[in-house]
Amino acid sequence: MNEQQQLNLIGRKEIGKLEMTKEVVYTLNGMGLLALIAFGFLFTSLYTLFTGNIDFNYNSGSILISAALVIGTFVLHELIHGAFMSKYGGKPRYGAGIAHYILPYFYATTKTIFTRNQFIVIAIAPLVVISLAAIGIMAAFPLIAHWMIIPFVLNGSGAVGDLWVTRNILRCPKHVLLEDQKSGLIIYGKETDKPMNISTTGFGLGFSKVFMLCIVATGFLMIIAPMALDILGVESFVIGPTNSFFTVFEYHIIEGGFELDFFPMTILSISAIIGLVFAIIKTCKPGNNAITG
Repeated sequence: MNEQQQLNLIGRKEIGKLEMTKEVVYTLNGMGLLALIAFGFLFTSLYTLFTGNIDFNYNSGSILISAALVIGTFVLHELIHGAFMSKYGGKPRYGAGIAHYILPYFYATTKTIFTRNQFIVIAIAPLVVISLAAIGIMAAFPLIAHWMIIPFVLNGSGAVGDLWVTRNILRCPKHVLLEDQKSGLIIYGKETDKPMNISTTGFGLGFSKVFMLCIVATGFLMIIAPMALDILGVESFVIGPTNSFFTVFEYHIIEGGFELDFFPMTILSISAIIGLVFAIIKTCKPGNNAITG
């Protein structure tokens, strides 16, 4: 921390800290796995939209290319963090670690102190930049669109930690300053600010509730829909494109009764996407855990 930054902290105090506790690590691991499913479904949806295909074509060189894309995605993710740190006056340093011997991670960090909005941009920049770049390449070059699955899906699921940080920062007053650390974040507020009680479970809890609600609602639909469609005399009903990866539910009248098909992976993917969106929106609403005097 340089002299100017020390001057910026005059009249301020530490009001909260984000730490990579074991509870957070377990939550992020679970959320990352579910985000992998959600972003995988989103990617295949976009892939089909741009190419008209539902199958991926790979050749004998796929392993080497895939390995390069995996490494390149992780490196690019952190470089983008670092680029935006530099944009706001920081000098980024890079490294890797394993949180509580459970969660491997790469990081970009700096001793520079940022405003709340600056740190939000730094946190979400890789998710936005890499996702838009992957979508742009898919749209412009459909023949190589299948290679975008690794950067798109890995970057999306790996950004769960960034979204968790952003979720907590958005609950802070706009005037706070933030100091990044390799496995956490210190939040400085005004002397009149009350200490923050930062929840580590709200994101996962909000997601879990909506995810399970979607699964239960789907189960209810499986029971009620066939009877209702049969009574109404509907001969065929499909939710989603017919005979594709995105088909959710198919109902057809057959001789002597009806036929019902549903697709668990599609249902799980859609439930995961809805759960993630709800958790982000819900937990990003300003709370009462940081009150200005």
